[in-house]
Amino acid sequence: MKLYFSATSPYVRKCMVVAHELGLVNRIELLAANAHPVNRDATIVVANPLGKVPTLICDDGRALYDSRVICEYLDDLGGGTLFPRPGAERWQALTLQALADGMLDAALLARYEDVARPEPLRWADWRKGQLDKVA
Repeated sequence: MKLYFSATSPYVRKCMVVAHELGLVNRIELLAANAHPVNRDATIVVANPLGKVPTLICDDGRALYDSRVICEYLDDLGGGTLFPRPGAERWQALTLQALADGMLDAALLARYEDVARPEPLRWADWRKGQLDKVA
């Protein structure tokens, strides 16, 4: 398997934690990528039209993207139990995962506001609103 990654992506880290927990990390080749909200990395876009990391290329050539999908795929591939099977516990686990991903989204948007948006266009109240989600 090959994983397009950025060392600073919290979503990539999430996938790599799952891979470590399941003993799959040695089966994953890391492909450095330059995912950016403005200057899209064409090497990622070929496999993932969103141009985002993480993007996993499976051994059969399929591309999977979104950390939630990749984590569930790795859990299934590794015979793991990180995600409960159907039932009330599963929906609670998926809801908590969505909450964590929403917090990551908000933190990343606040970071983009600081480093990607030109200073005269930055909106402090919008950034504060994002960080309130994290808190």
